[in-house]
Amino acid sequence: MSLATKVIGALGSAGRPGRELGVRLDVLRSTGVRYARQRRREEALLSALASDPRKSAYRVIWQRAADEVGADLEVIHGEFLELRRGERRARVWRHWVPLDDAVTLRLALDKTAVHEMLSRAGLPLPEHEEWDASKLNGAVEFLERSAPQPCVVKPTGGASGSGATTGVRTRDQLLRARLRAARLSRRLLIERQAEGDMYRLLFLEGELLDTVRRRPPRVTGDGRSTIRELVGAENARRLDPAHPVSMPILRVDLDCLFTLEAAGLRLESVLPEGRTLAVKTVTSQNRIEDNETVREPISPDLVAEAREAAAQVGVRLAGIDLITTDLSRSLKESGGVIIEVNGTPGLHYHYQVADAASATHVAVPILRRLLDIKE
Repeated sequence: MSLATKVIGALGSAGRPGRELGVRLDVLRSTGVRYARQRRREEALLSALASDPRKSAYRVIWQRAADEVGADLEVIHGEFLELRRGERRARVWRHWVPLDDAVTLRLALDKTAVHEMLSRAGLPLPEHEEWDASKLNGAVEFLERSAPQPCVVKPTGGASGSGATTGVRTRDQLLRARLRAARLSRRLLIERQAEGDMYRLLFLEGELLDTVRRRPPRVTGDGRSTIRELVGAENARRLDPAHPVSMPILRVDLDCLFTLEAAGLRLESVLPEGRTLAVKTVTSQNRIEDNETVREPISPDLVAEAREAAAQVGVRLAGIDLITTDLSRSLKESGGVIIEVNGTPGLHYHYQVADAASATHVAVPILRRLLDIKE
């Protein structure tokens, strides 16, 4: 273990401020001061764009849904909206809708509780172990047992993808991933990383509304630019005021660094012209072009497994994230796994797809249910 890693790891015992500082120093030593300055500029631009209600994807999503069902939309403040049809009304905020109670939504955020519930139901999950961030031994043993398969380290609470680091293969990487996840929770999960593509299945009271394939963030080489420069160019495109909606920026973090390392590359590597490279494994910062509506047949058994996951947690509106190599077979048959049950699923994932013209307008049936509109 390097001295730098030991120093950064020691900050993890200094409380939340120490963990925050440790994560910043860890990324800084890998990316340099120049990137840190660029990142601050990008974050400032993103904040300005995100505060512009005209850039809100959800304003557009809910307005289109209201138009389709014959409802009126009123802006309460910012992205708080009220939708009305006759005597019926419902308030929404982005992808938060008044279908599930607060306790159920809180339960869906507790990964430990969800894992236990799905496990008791016999649903396929990644092999995993929960551990306290202050005690490393159990996680190290799990990592060694999983080799050469990489692992994922994530906090037990929080939204999908928050604080998660994939591609963890070494003790050094485990220490760094632990510090990043521990900013959000002292209780952590280490999971064996599954093989295959990521899919989001959206259910409304057991009915499958849509399935989206979500690929990792990618850049394409031009034979001259470094990966760092390609990431910067991608962010410049996303932050262009002419872009129709506010998009998350592509952040260089541990997930990015470990993904590059596994490919034998660094931020300063130059990609050959035309080569497309996944620069992260977590999909939350991917491009619109990296998402596509699934049109091919899906195994009824796989759909049933995902539906049962939503039912076990008790969420009426649920985004089930799973990984599989084959949609035509059940997860148990293909070795696929369920990795998240989202009680506040991002509806924009189903609109921001490469084939946007044929995207599934999932907000329409949701609004019909909210306003009790019979089809």
